Amino acid sequence: MASLKYRCLKLNPITEEVAVAASQYFRHNGINLVYLDGSGHATLALTATATLYGYAIVPKGRGAGSDDNYWKSSATAGKDKIQVVTVSANADAKFLLPAGGTAIGDTTVTESMKGNACDIVAVNDGTATFVDVDTSSTDVLLIVGVGTEVDGGAATDVIVKFNIAKVQADT
Repeated sequence: MASLKYRCLKLNPITEEVAVAASQYFRHNGINLVYLDGSGHATLALTATATLYGYAIVPKGRGAGSDDNYWKSSATAGKDKIQVVTVSANADAKFLLPAGGTAIGDTTVTESMKGNACDIVAVNDGTATFVDVDTSSTDVLLIVGVGTEVDGGAATDVIVKFNIAKVQADT
């Protein structure tokens, strides 16, 4: 089911139902950012992804997967659908997400990080995904707070917003 801890902090964000690309792994307690592939299917944003379409709300259960830590889409592209909090409709939305530097939870987020652009660490294999608060390369997210500022957040969690300069806008 959608994570009770890691979530969009905006009350009633605007979502869009999007068909999912084949064999995508969405961690229940991960960052779950997506972009649209050439067929218009939601695809998990990976470490080097330079633009974002939005934040996927992970369905409950395993889907086509075999592990309780993630939901996996069908091996058939477009068969499954997922709700996405889109960048274009929610540019002001804030998210509480897991943080790290070289691994999840290995970095304490500090007030001095507010305003920094940062990256993500994600691979499409079901392993842990997180906001890389120590790296500024793709700059897809902006740090706006420390996880302890919201209920359930920890010092190794981060509050971020989409970097609207990095919204997916294919032509």
